[in-house]
Amino acid sequence: MAAEKKSKTDVAARLEAKKQTQYCSNCGKKVEVVLSVSPSGKKRMRRLCCESG
Repeated sequence: MAAEKKSKTDVAARLEAKKQTQYCSNCGKKVEVVLSVSPSGKKRMRRLCCESG
């Protein structure tokens, strides 16, 4: 009755999604995700595309 043990996250699906490049819906450029840290120490993931240029 014991079913096969499955991972909580589908690793194959995550790798597949990572391979696909994301493009901005506004400018059409490739989206870069950057970790920015504020002076107070708060970390935030930012998507750069239209903002950077």
